[in-house]
Amino acid sequence: MAGSKEKEESCSICEGRKITGTTEAFVIRDGPDRHLFDVNKAKKLVADGRPAIELAPQAILEILKVNYYDPNHLEHVDPEKPGILLQRFGGLVLIDGIHRAARCQQEGRDFHVYVLNYKESLACLVRQDIASNDPQAIADKLRKVLERDPGEGPLEAEIECSPQVLQRIRALLTHEENKRLVLHAVGEPDKGRGGPRLEEK
Repeated sequence: MAGSKEKEESCSICEGRKITGTTEAFVIRDGPDRHLFDVNKAKKLVADGRPAIELAPQAILEILKVNYYDPNHLEHVDPEKPGILLQRFGGLVLIDGIHRAARCQQEGRDFHVYVLNYKESLACLVRQDIASNDPQAIADKLRKVLERDPGEGPLEAEIECSPQVLQRIRALLTHEENKRLVLHAVGEPDKGRGGPRLEEK
């Protein structure tokens, strides 16, 4: 018991969560782009009684490839507690539960998640710095989305840009890429908009 308590005390993540007065945040970095999400708000949204769905083992492996987690923290988390997925730029991002997902993967357990729809995902966005007016940068991101999903079915993505920028994006994509991508312009985002003080996790 003493050894277990000592490990928990030496865990930087557990220590960091003892700090009060901050909001838990999740940061997505994609090249020069940076998106900051309010995890506490996401937790409130999924507390509406919606069901948690099982996340496929392959999806968990893909998530673990692109997210940092501390192996020393795995024994401190509850693997039965669902994580939270949000939708961003045509893909799904695990903003809460990376350590739970890693522990479930290691122990061969099922891992469940709550899923935020696009509108809810956007509501959790606190700050972002993106190349929203750079058609080439957006086209490159869309190609990455297609690479992650080699299937033949259509992929729908809501792009935060003007209709004029969307038209230029379509012109940069090939005929086959345009056939697979169902794109919608949803208005330009507020760049660098303010919000509550956040502690990056």
